[in-house]
Amino acid sequence: MPLHLIHGPPNSGRAGLVRERLEAVSDRDPVLVVPTLDDVYAFERELCADNAALGVTATTFAGLFRLVAAVGDVPAPVELTPAQRRRAIAVAVDECRGRLGALRSSAGRAGFAGAFERLLEELQAGGLRPGDVEAGAGTLESSAYLTDVATLFAEYEAVRERIGMADSHGVARRAIALLTESPTAWQRPVFMYGLDDLTANQFGLLGALTANGEVTFVLPYEEGHAAIAARTAALLERLRALGVGSETQTEPDPRHTDDPLLFHLERSFGRAIAERRPPTAGLAVLRSAGERGEAEAIGAEVARLLAGGGDPGEVAIALRSPERRGPLLASVLESYGIPVALEAEIPLTATSLGGTLLSLLAALQGGSAGELLRFMRGPSGLPRGQVDWFERSLRRRRLRTAAEALDLWQERYERLPTDVTAVRAAMDGPADRLAGTVARLAATMASRPLRDGDDGPAARAEDDRELRAAAATASALAELADRPALAPAADRLVATLEGIRFRAWSGPVAGRVRIASPQRLRAARFDHVFVASLQDGEFPRHERGDPFLSEAQRAALGLEARRDTEAEERYLFHACLALPRRRLFLSYRDSDENGAAEAPSPLLDDVRRLIEPPPEAGTTDADEGAVERGRDLARVVHRVGDAPSERELARAAAAHGADADLAALLAAAEVEAPVAERVAARVEAAREVDARSRAPGPLANPAALGELAAVSAYGGTTLELFDQCSYRWFVSHELDPRPLDPAPDALVQGGLMHAVLERLYGERPGGDTLPRARSLAAWKERGRALVVEEAVARGLGGNPAERAIVRRVEGLLDRFIAEEAERDGRFEPWLLEARFGEDEACERPPLDLGEWRLHGAIDRVDRDPAGRALVVDYKLAGSVTPRAKLEEQAKLQLQLYMIAVAEQWGAEPVGGLYHPLRGTRSRRPRGLALEEAAAELGPYALARTDLLDREAFDELLEDARRRAGAIVARMRQGEIRRDPGPRAALRGHDVCPSFCDFAPICRRDRAPVEPSEEDEEER
Repeated sequence: MPLHLIHGPPNSGRAGLVRERLEAVSDRDPVLVVPTLDDVYAFERELCADNAALGVTATTFAGLFRLVAAVGDVPAPVELTPAQRRRAIAVAVDECRGRLGALRSSAGRAGFAGAFERLLEELQAGGLRPGDVEAGAGTLESSAYLTDVATLFAEYEAVRERIGMADSHGVARRAIALLTESPTAWQRPVFMYGLDDLTANQFGLLGALTANGEVTFVLPYEEGHAAIAARTAALLERLRALGVGSETQTEPDPRHTDDPLLFHLERSFGRAIAERRPPTAGLAVLRSAGERGEAEAIGAEVARLLAGGGDPGEVAIALRSPERRGPLLASVLESYGIPVALEAEIPLTATSLGGTLLSLLAALQGGSAGELLRFMRGPSGLPRGQVDWFERSLRRRRLRTAAEALDLWQERYERLPTDVTAVRAAMDGPADRLAGTVARLAATMASRPLRDGDDGPAARAEDDRELRAAAATASALAELADRPALAPAADRLVATLEGIRFRAWSGPVAGRVRIASPQRLRAARFDHVFVASLQDGEFPRHERGDPFLSEAQRAALGLEARRDTEAEERYLFHACLALPRRRLFLSYRDSDENGAAEAPSPLLDDVRRLIEPPPEAGTTDADEGAVERGRDLARVVHRVGDAPSERELARAAAAHGADADLAALLAAAEVEAPVAERVAARVEAAREVDARSRAPGPLANPAALGELAAVSAYGGTTLELFDQCSYRWFVSHELDPRPLDPAPDALVQGGLMHAVLERLYGERPGGDTLPRARSLAAWKERGRALVVEEAVARGLGGNPAERAIVRRVEGLLDRFIAEEAERDGRFEPWLLEARFGEDEACERPPLDLGEWRLHGAIDRVDRDPAGRALVVDYKLAGSVTPRAKLEEQAKLQLQLYMIAVAEQWGAEPVGGLYHPLRGTRSRRPRGLALEEAAAELGPYALARTDLLDREAFDELLEDARRRAGAIVARMRQGEIRRDPGPRAALRGHDVCPSFCDFAPICRRDRAPVEPSEEDEEER
């Protein structure tokens, strides 16, 4: 019988037409095929509520294959579960790897089986068998590659047949063959709605159904609408080729959408020529900073909609990657008490249970101490205090392997944790025993958080996901244990568990906010729709290519060519635009959690071009009008519905920025004077609170200020750190966080190198004040001995990381001594680690600089026969700071040490140099020196730009004294702000140093910048 076609754009009454025709044939037991199970449930509720067609069977295409196959006389074989199919593919890859050619190396890598599973799915859905792939290989030069694919395909078929099971594609072939052989075996009318693409198997069944049955196919299509036609035009032509009995074109109807702007966006998006419409309350664009910020902004809007009487079931959030972005968004909404249905398959590895379980298995198979620690930090049931001690001990002892870590635990607590003991014992037994042990452990771990009590809706939802993960794990392992040929041994268990995915929500979605992909939502309608995470590269996605098949290979196999990525993304975005009836929210992030800029989706620009007036190129968000801010004051005042509250007005007014004229804004929005006054007061109070919350200072507590003022002396590095960023100084110097890790390698290495150099130059091996050719061997020999002595005294060498530090110091010292031996000048070492301050070990008292005092330790001071001094500051860095960038990089210590040498030791300073000990690109010391002393300092090969005449030299030292005094005054006044210091002013833009690791605490807006050489030196 011929095919009946119904096509038209979204919101054109296609669904209503389908319901009418279903009702007309309800006595013939019709079947309705829709894209997803959630669509099945939605249509069943709708049909039953209208009493339209109580006899209708709603299902997916996979369900239709099973229904058709079931009408045959021969019972269908048992289907592989997803876990069994993945394991069967992994077994096939392992068994035939030795027979592969071009793919042999790739087949041994982690992730290959998963990638091949996706290829196999496409090949089977395309109706191909191993022989078809082998035949296609003979038509191409890359035959060896496709031959390997055919070999893998055939091996999978062999594994599947050995265990006596079928897969879903076998069921599909069975259904097609049944209708081909017996066209009259199926008599029920079939309606297909919401499908915009068909695989070869699906199209084959459709063709077989139309040969002797009644099929109505409904698809979105409109001539001239590029966003729709690019996806469905080819499908429409293929359907017409089957023979069409009737074809109905539905027309767009604005009555299906409450807001005219939403209807305009759906009708105009993707068209070459489209008019512009003024903004309305139906559209809002949300701009956020960071993923959590975006989730909270969306959560707040959803909460406001529901507080106003909205139905959670009428709110949908479309995400291009719900499995990646959805869990955080769902967690935030659940913390607000909002019921959520996250329609995504989440990998087991993304859960606390999965990460903990996999870490334990990896650790027990020769893994790292970090993997064992991750197990203990998860739902392991171990006391937190014990785990804290364990982590601290691991880090400070620098233990690397799980075996070392287990020995440490056993040394302290005498026996290993129960879970560790049980899994370790099971790993030596048969595979089914191991699978059972791990399945029981998964259930136990998932239930442990429940014993701690109820912590609110977010905690309950998180516990629910963990229980789903445990159920999926237990189910998958039980399914594999049922088939001994598929049960994974210990060395394959981790890879097996990594392939497990489970649905975050699998219950009814009625009364819940749906978080799903555009593909899952495209057959439905909602009052309110959020399209979130509109970032370039995410929505739209960028083409990543096919890891297996080129276009030529696809053509040789008879597979369809890959769709144009840009057209596909625009089609999906257009589907999102067609979803809402009342309001559409478009959400994007302009920065990440650390303040680095993120690029918004170009699809937002396509929407902006449909709004009147369009934003001009180069305008800021504040200039772009209501569509960008999403909370424009006039829009809030004149929105559809009830009058806005003062709170809503205040929030909208505050969105205009701190510099906005509130009185003018409120007057322009026609807000009555008494209300305007109260709103203005609210906004000013909120801004004051916001300003106080954005920075820890200036400090006002008298006790804190008194403590800062009581500091008797300051170090040069302290002043530099404050000048770089006062907030960073405040956190690291005053709050003094205690790290779990041992001292950083660079700090340990620097301390060891400084101590060795002090002793070495103090001893003067061979009798020379500096290493010379005649004494070079003695200097090197004594230097190596001192490195060992100092390392032992500092407790270094107990682990590979510390031994590596010692070896690096030995190498750096050898190179430095050799370079020193080649220098020949009048300046020789005079002072080593010259300390001045209040400690008993100091040679001199603190340097009095008027209103404050300086303390420090100068690495080395060289002096010539005339008594002139050269300050040398060792830097364990790849490059050092030249004179021209001293202020830009907030460098003060070198200049202040030169002043200290003059005033504390009575020597005339002629220069100060940073000496790189680790440099590879340039070994030249940099800093500043008197031009008149350049000849005597010649052996250091000073850069011309580092030399100054007497006046400039003295002025630079005086400027350092003045800058240091200003910094001390700011410290004492408690001026703690998120400021990058002189770096921003001198570079001409506001930028934080890339090496700063306090960004998650500071949360200061940052611009994306490439790390400079200076930043790397500071790191």
